[in-house]
Amino acid sequence: MELIKSGFGLHKHKNQEILNPTSILMAQIADHFISDLQIDVKKKEDYVETSEKGKINIGNHEAMNALMKSKYENTYTRLLSELLETERKYVQDLEEVCSTYLPLAIDPAKRSSLLIDRPRVASCVARRLHSCPTINQSYNQHTGESGPPVDRRQICEMLGNVEDIKDYHKKVMLPKLEKAWTNSNLMRDLFECEKSKLSIKYGRYCINTERSSSIIAENLQFFSLLQTTRGLQLRVDAQLIKPVQRITRYHMFLSGLAKASADLGIDEASADYSAALDAILAVADHTNTMMWVGKMEGCPIRLCSQGHLLKHGKVLSRKVDGNLAVPSSSVLISLYRNAHNQIVGIWPCHILLFQQAVVLCRIGDHTENLNLQYVKHVWRVKKRIGKII
Repeated sequence: MELIKSGFGLHKHKNQEILNPTSILMAQIADHFISDLQIDVKKKEDYVETSEKGKINIGNHEAMNALMKSKYENTYTRLLSELLETERKYVQDLEEVCSTYLPLAIDPAKRSSLLIDRPRVASCVARRLHSCPTINQSYNQHTGESGPPVDRRQICEMLGNVEDIKDYHKKVMLPKLEKAWTNSNLMRDLFECEKSKLSIKYGRYCINTERSSSIIAENLQFFSLLQTTRGLQLRVDAQLIKPVQRITRYHMFLSGLAKASADLGIDEASADYSAALDAILAVADHTNTMMWVGKMEGCPIRLCSQGHLLKHGKVLSRKVDGNLAVPSSSVLISLYRNAHNQIVGIWPCHILLFQQAVVLCRIGDHTENLNLQYVKHVWRVKKRIGKII
């Protein structure tokens, strides 16, 4: 600084400053020049510091992206693995149900599981309880308690078509899942192609759940003792609810896989899993309808034996003269006299078109009771639907 000032003629002489206007002007210019240099240096330092921070921020962003991608990949892989493993466990659970309870439905002349008489305990303590040919399988050897026998027809009704579902998953669904679980396109084809069979098999099972639950409630002592005797982890009602839960688990897995694929940016896989999810949602909607139909009040026929539910919906029913008596929950739309001077009443009804029968029923108009109420049915053998409407 002093050198620059001296160069412009600003210096001291014997403790006195010799001032020259030109020199003063040049000194001011020099000071301004030096200030600008200092500002430029400061800006450069700030720019370098900002650049370094930018590099750090970019590095952090890339690290976060890599971390999120790893998280999505782990979720994707976990869901696929759980889908396959739970399918295998599901087949094992169904096999346990069939091996435990199907023998109880066999003709008593061919098996000894439900003898009414109190059995004699085998002398050999080490012998397994169910190996004795004359022992009641609900008999508790330690307490001496024995549950009342259950009619084998009730066992058949309780189990429904669980054996058919077991064979279907063991021979069809599980092998196909093992081939498709790493390929979203194959997974889509699997659920879209099997949608119809899943709807029929699980629809038939779900329409029977109400009847199955009532049989278990009526014979709770027998099944509780059988669980203790056999050393089963779950009672029969907890085992028989698993087919109903399986459709819900398919929905959960496919929904998660569609989202995980979208998060990973795999749009094609996300579309495949979404299509498979749509197929399962259609199955779930049908099974929910069948569970609702299975709760019909006052129905004298076995609905689960009438085949697949083809159609259902609202209709208007006409009743003539003496047939006008209807439940209090029904809503009468109108009354009129026909050409024969007969009083005719019209009520809203619900019709169910099965493969084997047509069922007419009403729906309660109270919010706490929306169950179907049986009115009439006809077998679909050269019958016209109009005859019961």
